[in-house]
Amino acid sequence: MIRDQELAGLAMTLGRDAKIKITVGGDGSYCKPDGSQINIARMPSTPLGRMLMTGLVFHEIGHKNYTKGGRPDGLLGDMMNVIEDVRVDKETIKARPGTCFNLEAVTTHYVNKGSLEPANLAHALLGKVMAYGFGRVLKHKSILPLETLCNEMMDDAFGQEFIDDVDAIIKDIPKLRSTRDTTVMAQKLIDLLINPPSQQKQQQAGSQELQQQSQKGKGNGTGKKQATKPDDQKQEQDDTKVSGSGGNGAGKGGGKRPTPEEIAEMLKNKTGYGDLSALIRSELDDIAESTPSSKLAGIPMLPDIGRLKANYGKLDEVEAISAASRMRARMMGMLQSIKMQPKSFGLSGRKLANERLVRMATGDPRIFKKKTETKEVNTAIVVLLDLSGSMNGRYEVANAAAFALHTTLFGLKGVSICSMEFSGKDNEPEVNMLVDFGKKPKSENFNHHPFDGTPTDTAIWAGRATLLHRPEPRKIILILTDGCPDDSHETKAATKRTVQDGIEIAAIGIMANSVKHYWDNHKIIETIQELPSAMFGIMEGLLIKSNHPCQNSYLSGRSNP
Repeated sequence: MIRDQELAGLAMTLGRDAKIKITVGGDGSYCKPDGSQINIARMPSTPLGRMLMTGLVFHEIGHKNYTKGGRPDGLLGDMMNVIEDVRVDKETIKARPGTCFNLEAVTTHYVNKGSLEPANLAHALLGKVMAYGFGRVLKHKSILPLETLCNEMMDDAFGQEFIDDVDAIIKDIPKLRSTRDTTVMAQKLIDLLINPPSQQKQQQAGSQELQQQSQKGKGNGTGKKQATKPDDQKQEQDDTKVSGSGGNGAGKGGGKRPTPEEIAEMLKNKTGYGDLSALIRSELDDIAESTPSSKLAGIPMLPDIGRLKANYGKLDEVEAISAASRMRARMMGMLQSIKMQPKSFGLSGRKLANERLVRMATGDPRIFKKKTETKEVNTAIVVLLDLSGSMNGRYEVANAAAFALHTTLFGLKGVSICSMEFSGKDNEPEVNMLVDFGKKPKSENFNHHPFDGTPTDTAIWAGRATLLHRPEPRKIILILTDGCPDDSHETKAATKRTVQDGIEIAAIGIMANSVKHYWDNHKIIETIQELPSAMFGIMEGLLIKSNHPCQNSYLSGRSNP
């Protein structure tokens, strides 16, 4: 079930279902050529935005699963793209029938918007193939009128016989089984444009006529060309016009056939016509660009979460493990104490407390045993470790504290935990997984040196997205930082939205008190030895506070419906 209708939540659901990485962020949408990632520009979640995003995702999933190899430049590449779009959408619908509605919605949108109207002869040929494929093969009714318009343009240039030749080729679109088949069909259509069969017949007829006349000249025995009648001369001229390239007599529709030079120019240029993926990405970018920055700050992102390799060996574990032991012992004691609930008795019920019958004589009618439900911890936690450049001189304490926290919480029943780091890195994700949910922490996973930049807002969005898809009803983000984000406004906006989504945030300031400007629930530590005390102050109010709004949903291990 999609937890919310924000593009970030929808993208994460679609990505997990289709096994493709989808991110939401930045001001530009793109699809990696290898099909490994789709990025959607950060924008409001509107019906149009959701329709465009889902259409793009399902369209690109089709290419990722069924397209093998690249495409050439020029008109041949455009033709291959149009045909392959139809073929892979057909395969995607066969595998995922529900996608037909999303894919048809995209076609209808761009037909109604006028984005597919042909502007020239190259567009007309591409539009004819596109209308046939999407309209007749995929049953997108809105695009069917486009075929008539394209036929009229081609008839003016080539005549009806050319259109019939195109129909004879594209009628086999439903039979295409591979990108190779698509390539063969595209090349046939391009060859048809260069030298249509109708023109070949005219050339052959003209050639045969000249040959017959030559044979007649030889038959009189003089070796001289016989004089021709005026009508014959006119016929020869007409044949020459028909057979000569660039003439005006191609076809029945008006004879406006392009010259060889014009056709060569058509073949060379890439028109981009009918590229639905490009149309969607461009429109998504336009929506993002038109959104005020003040509004964008509160729109959730879905960052790319990578993995940071352990390159520096183990931490100095002694102090961290000691701190973890002290925290675990006290935390388990606190959790155990809240389960020791007294027996409860009431005025009605099914089970009689025989030993309390005597109390009725003293006016106490509570003689029925009541079942008392005890609170069980059922919590997912994301630890965010700041590894930015400003952590120089602090990162040793921060690394050890993150390791100690993860080790402590990993050992608590009912608690699921993962740890991530955030920092600015060139050409790499700004947020990286250190230890995933259910994995035993090792100190080498937390031994890293600082990088540049402090993308705290991006880290919060990553934590939010991760937690929203966890089954636990209680969700917490713990941030270990010096409190110096790259963008103060974005960090506060990310915090506000995340808290609105029911996720609690607490921070441990590492040798700095700037965290107080961003998160109310915070503690400051100067050394790893101070971590247990700070941790108790934070976690006592998080894991076991009695007035938490989700309390009723995690009684006796029950989760939200």
